[in-house]
Amino acid sequence: MINKLFYIIYNAYYKHGEYKNDIPSLTVGGIFLGCFFGIGLSISTIIDLMDPLYDPLNKPLSKSSILSPILAVIFYGIIVYFVFYYNKRYQKIYKTYKEDVFLNSQFAKYIGFTTVITIIASPLIISLLYNKICRGYWV
Repeated sequence: MINKLFYIIYNAYYKHGEYKNDIPSLTVGGIFLGCFFGIGLSISTIIDLMDPLYDPLNKPLSKSSILSPILAVIFYGIIVYFVFYYNKRYQKIYKTYKEDVFLNSQFAKYIGFTTVITIIASPLIISLLYNKICRGYWV
């Protein structure tokens, strides 16, 4: 499933080799880095919100709270590299799905970009729902 999503986003930027100011493989890699970071942050947010003693407003700022997102980005960057770029796997994915009619349609592009945006915005959505349900107001 992730290969198909990668193909949809990659094909939107690739334009059959007629790109000018962009390197599609790096752009899509950055988008998927954001997706993996959003998934990790969502899981961390859910775990934190399940703790009954957790209060995000009274959490002190520390070195680990500044360093952990940087380490997470490096970790997810390594994952993106090995999932999509090691041995030029992104080219194999493109060749596998380039004849698929549905994945080349506008509807698939809409679903793909909506999925990516939702994944990246999911930590914000979870936090807003927590504030509305548990605290009774939108912040």
